[in-house]
Amino acid sequence: NQSENKENKIMDEKQLIKIKESKFYELTGWLIKWGYKVVDRTRENKITDIQFQAEISPILPYSSGLSTPLYLEFQNDLDDGFIIRTTFELDKEMETYLINQKKGKETELIYLEIEQLVLPLKISILRSHPVINFYKVIFYDNLNKQFFNDSFNDLVNSMSLAIGRWSQENY
Repeated sequence: NQSENKENKIMDEKQLIKIKESKFYELTGWLIKWGYKVVDRTRENKITDIQFQAEISPILPYSSGLSTPLYLEFQNDLDDGFIIRTTFELDKEMETYLINQKKGKETELIYLEIEQLVLPLKISILRSHPVINFYKVIFYDNLNKQFFNDSFNDLVNSMSLAIGRWSQENY
């Protein structure tokens, strides 16, 4: 009976991986149709908890000229969903300026402003100065193209808002 349970569990895990793989290729296919450059990074990925990963380049560079990639990831601990994410990193010039000006309080206020701008987009934020990670967890029960497209655009827009807000400090 125990060996049957182990076999069932292994079969369930294999089935789950197949479902995730199928959904991964469906979503990356949508992104490609919409004009994004998509690179499957699953094989190069070094993070053991990530089963499938695609790197997506924004269609247009951000206002600053950056083309920071976005990622679509299926992870081990998320059975019925996936994550879309991107990372904003302060450039060295800006970081040096803030350190030299001893602008700790101002820096914190800028982070809070960025959160206020981004949270209505339903994008989550993890801060680890000088990096801000923007991400959204999406469950694929009843997922449709419109919701995925809107979520992806919200992630791109959150990056634009962060870049725009930090750019104001340079002027």
